[in-house]
Amino acid sequence: MRRSPVDYELYNIRCESIDKCVGDFMRGDFLVVGQFTLGGREDFVYGDHYEHREPFLRVQLEGIAKTLAAYNDWVPYLEPWLGVGVYAEAFGCPFHTSPGGAPWTEKIIHCADDMKRLEKPDINRAEMLQKVLELTLYFNEQTQGEIAISATDTQSALGTLACMSDMTWMLSYAWDYPEEFHRVLGLITDLIIEFTLLQRTYCDKPAMPGHTMWSPPSFTGISVSDDMLNVVGAGFYEEFGMPYDQKLADALGGIGVHSCGPWPHNFKSAQKLNNFIMADLAVSKHFDPIPNDIGKVVAGFQGTGAAVQIRCDPDPDLLAPLLASDVRAILSLFWDEDPAQRDKSYREIKNKWESYRGG
Repeated sequence: MRRSPVDYELYNIRCESIDKCVGDFMRGDFLVVGQFTLGGREDFVYGDHYEHREPFLRVQLEGIAKTLAAYNDWVPYLEPWLGVGVYAEAFGCPFHTSPGGAPWTEKIIHCADDMKRLEKPDINRAEMLQKVLELTLYFNEQTQGEIAISATDTQSALGTLACMSDMTWMLSYAWDYPEEFHRVLGLITDLIIEFTLLQRTYCDKPAMPGHTMWSPPSFTGISVSDDMLNVVGAGFYEEFGMPYDQKLADALGGIGVHSCGPWPHNFKSAQKLNNFIMADLAVSKHFDPIPNDIGKVVAGFQGTGAAVQIRCDPDPDLLAPLLASDVRAILSLFWDEDPAQRDKSYREIKNKWESYRGG
């Protein structure tokens, strides 16, 4: 790879600086973060990133360089992203890439008998998990271990089962075959734990909790995408999702939970997890076509002390209900390309927060 666009010295200074903010944040301070992701790159074609490792790494490094060009509270890291189906593929789901979109997996569970045939996969024989490991090692070697690397886009056990299953059958029959559902969810959870611990050994600086979440060097845990939170009710999640999220939290040092779409009906359930690090959600359509209502986010996290990372436009008026509350918030902004505009947005929101909270 050509010379890195990232100033490693500046990167390390930023990491050290933000790590000093952790104590203030835990005592109720307020963070404004921003990052450049592949989703903002119209010139980059999604597909099999493993086969195009050099441009995939360069795009991420360019995003990190842009993030460092204007001050914010984000700690950048690399991510060996190969789609949401890498664990499903390990169980036998055919895995496909397409030049115009993200990778996807075919369903292999259509009835209870399909579930009964499943056993825990061997990581050494799981093609996509092996590619994640190889990509992690490549990122680490190319950056001399200077840049933190997160786990891959880890779907929760329930989310992975949704990737593997016909959704109508899964939601209709879970209560009819609870023992089999719990058995397979346990297999998925054990695989996630085993693989995540292994992947961390492939890099000098594991970013934790990782994927999409604020990850200062002193943090730990795992970020999981638990998109079923916006689909199922609290009772379903607490029966078939929470026990396995808790097992991940116990084994990996805590858990951060993300879901696309609106999921206020499960805010309280997620907060019941022991060693719950943070929730991650969107309140702006730039990040999610059906975002959460900011009033419901405030109601769900007000007075709880739970951290919530909120993807939003840099609009102080939109955020006024949040800024006036005591929610422990990390605002993940939709960033402008211009560093001066990013600095202006950062100052405006920080100043508005100080005026509301008397800081």
